[in-house]
Amino acid sequence: MRLVLVHGINQQGKELAMLRRTWLQDLEKGLDAPGALRDVVVDMPFYGDILFNLAGTKPSGAIAQGSNAEEDRDLAEFLAEGLAEQATEEGISSQEIAEEQQRLAADSAVAVDMGFPMSRRINAIVSVLERISPFRGDLALRLLDQAHAYLKKPHVGPAVDAEVKKTLSPGPVVLVTHSLGTVVSFKLLRTLAAEGTPVDVPLYVTLGSPLTLSTVQRALGPSFAPPPGVVRWVNARDPDDFISLNRGLVPPTFPTSIENLTDVRNVQAGAEDAHAIPGYLAHPPVARAIAEALGL
Repeated sequence: MRLVLVHGINQQGKELAMLRRTWLQDLEKGLDAPGALRDVVVDMPFYGDILFNLAGTKPSGAIAQGSNAEEDRDLAEFLAEGLAEQATEEGISSQEIAEEQQRLAADSAVAVDMGFPMSRRINAIVSVLERISPFRGDLALRLLDQAHAYLKKPHVGPAVDAEVKKTLSPGPVVLVTHSLGTVVSFKLLRTLAAEGTPVDVPLYVTLGSPLTLSTVQRALGPSFAPPPGVVRWVNARDPDDFISLNRGLVPPTFPTSIENLTDVRNVQAGAEDAHAIPGYLAHPPVARAIAEALGL
């Protein structure tokens, strides 16, 4: 049985061997068994540089579509919608955002206008989120920007998928994913099944998943049932991980068969923020589920 690890956002420039080693160390910490995974065959597709390098480029030739203004508007709308949903979950009111937007517009030192009124709203939401935590606004922007590139730019998604796809066959595989990696893996599993080549996945683990975001769901399109080939789906979220909107993958969008773990406490486990991967992997119920699926 192989173990496949799919990372999330902002991994560009990192060394794959180090990334893989730290994930396995955190998993072993959750098992309280150093070296427990030494004999497991582990694959970790690395798409961080691909995503980062392609996200800021335009498609060429026949696939180039729309003006730069149209592309910028689509990105601004995607960011604004995702940020607004996260702000609402944090209890931030529309009035607070409007007041912050007015304040920023009056302050030429901080006002930034990319050409659309929506952009001023983005700045205001980020500013209010930063008051709650210095991590949140920047993290939300990075996630949504890379999610938009992956889901909406026709030259980005296929390049990322091609890298991840190489590690999925032949099965069976225990598939452990984090952050944007949950979106990439879900989309790819669904696509492969539709093409008649479903992946045998005894256990699918999603950690800190932005699949809860409505803007992501609309870009993916239905349905959100476990992709054919997935036997067991475990989703874990830290209640303070606002990327997952403090929501599980639950009905009516997701089926009742998904096992949602809601007792993760990443910061208490030593992570810098609630969305970070170390605490998720070191959470004993997560680590035990993975070890059991691997036959350890």
